Amino acid sequence: MVSALVPIAVFAGVSATVFFVFFSFWDSLNQRATTRVRGISDQLELAGIRAGSQEIVLTVSAGVAIVWISLLLVLHTGLFLSLVMLPAMAVLGAMGFFSYVNFRKRKRLEAFIAQLEPATRLIAGGLRVGLGLRQALPLVIDELPDPARYEFKRVIGLTNIGVSIYDAIDDLAARMPSHEALMLARVFRVQSETGGDLARILDQLADTIKDRRQIDRKISALTAEGRMSAWVLVAIPVGLGLFIATTQIAMAHALFYTFIGHLVLAVVFGLELIAWLWLKGLLRVDA
Repeated sequence: MVSALVPIAVFAGVSATVFFVFFSFWDSLNQRATTRVRGISDQLELAGIRAGSQEIVLTVSAGVAIVWISLLLVLHTGLFLSLVMLPAMAVLGAMGFFSYVNFRKRKRLEAFIAQLEPATRLIAGGLRVGLGLRQALPLVIDELPDPARYEFKRVIGLTNIGVSIYDAIDDLAARMPSHEALMLARVFRVQSETGGDLARILDQLADTIKDRRQIDRKISALTAEGRMSAWVLVAIPVGLGLFIATTQIAMAHALFYTFIGHLVLAVVFGLELIAWLWLKGLLRVDA
């Protein structure tokens, strides 16, 4: 009778210990989790994703769980490998999500930079007809779509709550980090201290932004062949593996349903990831 109660007592003791340890660190964990969720919300806003952070976390978690269960049903892995795959899938899911967010942020930033030249010319035109800087900014909101409309509307919103127009533009340059936005913020800040014809300066800045975009397009054209070569080099092992899996049934069975085959797939996936990151680093050009 006593021996039968020992496992229950051990389980109860371990559970109580874990509960008290978790309760003692609850404030710290809750604060870190809240900060992390707020950081995710800021990243989603910069990426132009309107979903809430809680919805994103639940969606990614559900996706990871579905993929994990599907792999277990297809590969028939053992208990140990199944338990190892779960955190690995969670890490890959988080990496995939943040890669998607960074991709959306980069595309949104590129779209904003493309709109910055006409936005600068609109502000300069408003200044020429006698409008103040604060009154010229709504021209951008009326004439340009997102993301320029949203970002300049945010600038006007900050000025409505008492932030100076120059600090609001500095906040814009911090939210949309680029040389072009930084130059725009510096132009406003320096002109407010030294004076001068701001409309003419903004026209010169618009010409500079236009020249920089032309250089970026030339760089993109010159590196297009290298990027396509990188995609082909990464796709060759995947295509070859799918071809072998469909034509060599015995080899496909050994690859997908044995422990050594799972190790081979893990190694191949790791090498593919390293190759892609390596090629991406080689093709990066800092303008």
